[in-house]
Amino acid sequence: MRKLIVNSIMVSALLLSAGISNSCSKIDDIIDITIPVPFAINNNFNADIPFVITTEFVKSPDIPLNLNLDEEIKARFKDMSVNNLKSAKLSSFTIDYLSSSNNNAIKLDKVKDAELWIKAPNVGEVRVAAVQNNISDTALNFTPDPAVELADYLKSNQTSIYLKIKGTETAATQMQVRINSSFKIQVSL
Repeated sequence: MRKLIVNSIMVSALLLSAGISNSCSKIDDIIDITIPVPFAINNNFNADIPFVITTEFVKSPDIPLNLNLDEEIKARFKDMSVNNLKSAKLSSFTIDYLSSSNNNAIKLDKVKDAELWIKAPNVGEVRVAAVQNNISDTALNFTPDPAVELADYLKSNQTSIYLKIKGTETAATQMQVRINSSFKIQVSL
């Protein structure tokens, strides 16, 4: 009798474990969300900036990033939001010269070195990219720091950027530029 009870318990346990593993695979089939990870979000816009340089670093005024990451994520994945953001990194950043207020006499070749900083309320600010030994008069091509995590910065609608610029000489103008940025985004449930 004892042997019959033990065998019954063993068979029941075996059937129960087979049923549980089978139902888990059905749940996996139901929750089959494929997200291309990571994906890029581009943020390109024109800006008018006061362009003041000296042979020491000078900080520019803040420039609003104007990136609604929640809207961008929802446009790609309707059931997700900025709350699903797991990682965000700057993958590219350039500033293209468009014009300057002094008959285009001052261009970007006056910039020797530049740093890109990002800031948001309650997060602080961090340096995210830099240019060293620039020689181009039409573009500043920044090298992003791959170690800097920006998820907390990009969750805010009040994120802004600013530059710290060091020039080859002293110059000042009002400059219109095109800011081109791309962020590598990862989201998950």
